[in-house]
Amino acid sequence: MTHEAPGGGTIGMASWQTRYRDKLVSIDDALQVIQPGQTVAFGMNGNIPAGLCHALGKRLPSLPGLHLMGSGALEPLPFHQPDVAAQYSVQDMFLTAATRPAMKQRSLDFLPFTTALWPSDLLDRSRPLDVFLTSVSPPDEHGYCNFGFMLWASADLAEAAAVVIAEVDEDHIVTYGDSHIHVSQFDYLVEKPQATVLGDVTTTMGFASPSDLDRQIAAHASALIRDGDTLQLGAGTVSMAVVDYLKEKNDLGLHSEICPTGIPQLIAAGNINGQYKTLNPRKAVCTALWGDEFALDFAHLNPAIELHRMRYTNNPRIIAQHDNMIAINNALTIDLTGQVTAESFGPQMYSGIGGQLDFMIGAQLAKNGRAVTVLPSTAKAGTISRIVPQHPEGAIVSVPRTYLNYVVTEYGAVDLLGKSQRERAERLMSIAHPHFRDELWQAAKVLYWP
Repeated sequence: MTHEAPGGGTIGMASWQTRYRDKLVSIDDALQVIQPGQTVAFGMNGNIPAGLCHALGKRLPSLPGLHLMGSGALEPLPFHQPDVAAQYSVQDMFLTAATRPAMKQRSLDFLPFTTALWPSDLLDRSRPLDVFLTSVSPPDEHGYCNFGFMLWASADLAEAAAVVIAEVDEDHIVTYGDSHIHVSQFDYLVEKPQATVLGDVTTTMGFASPSDLDRQIAAHASALIRDGDTLQLGAGTVSMAVVDYLKEKNDLGLHSEICPTGIPQLIAAGNINGQYKTLNPRKAVCTALWGDEFALDFAHLNPAIELHRMRYTNNPRIIAQHDNMIAINNALTIDLTGQVTAESFGPQMYSGIGGQLDFMIGAQLAKNGRAVTVLPSTAKAGTISRIVPQHPEGAIVSVPRTYLNYVVTEYGAVDLLGKSQRERAERLMSIAHPHFRDELWQAAKVLYWP
């Protein structure tokens, strides 16, 4: 309880309004705290404070040796330009169209960290984090700001950093769960310089709308979903096409890294109600909303949707506690042993692993759990098979063969759990494109038969 002093004010403490005013400075003044050689992290995706980041880009010549950490940029930032990134230590753990040019020229450094653990090295101080830049909503009547429609690791980074600078964004929605942060936890606050024009997050991230082929694959995958299941859907056109087939399902739950476009409509309609969820019943749990305007409006101050840190949503121990858990994720290619590549072309990084492996493991450890990998059978207008005898040298294996369960293409679904190398090869060839089956069979005979 707050006690008023004679003549107004409070005894022994400043009000949050006073703290807010004291910490509110210009962007240039806030960035004065950053010194050469420091480590600076900034929020992921929708938590990237664009005003602070663009202003920091202008200050880079005066900050030699700066180390920058980020992920999933929604727009090109100054330090992601290949010639600029080459002069600093710039790390990213999920590439987008904004960061791929720098990665292709090797001026950007990739951070292969499982999302269930990141940023553990910053939290335990084995790697010091000097400054964290983030975006938040204006404070509510109690002095709590909100990370909005994307949380990821922002709350963790705010706890790990020596200095936290927040850009206050009037356009942020307010979500429930673990996404609130009090003004007392910031060192500096700045006002966002201009309005956000975001649109559909999926499109902004560079994912195309699902094709007819994607929907054909999704139809096979949706047949594996039962009423009452708890879902995880990964990023990608095929897995997100599964959403269109959930309108005939009932009493579904959501425990997922992302909440794709279309899921909020299913929550509103009652198809996803979380009635049978083992953890967080009657709550749709994710760490980020990848939705359109309806999704953001629906999630605003809606207790049916909760955002939690990705160290919670993507933790295999948490995922495995959900009975009837089903995880559906995309692949780029699969070899005949069941090794999945989902983030690179050969050694060249294209995106990132995200929570895919975490959910593949957690779903298979769950009671009645299933892990589903979806992909078209071919690429490049049908000229290349995505099911291959062996991956090329240097290919990044995103999911090891020991954690591959169901695989789905437009030719059907096969279960590889408990199957031998020969059995796996036979099953995978059965859902490969017919034009490549003979070629695959000849390679398989050499690899797995005497």
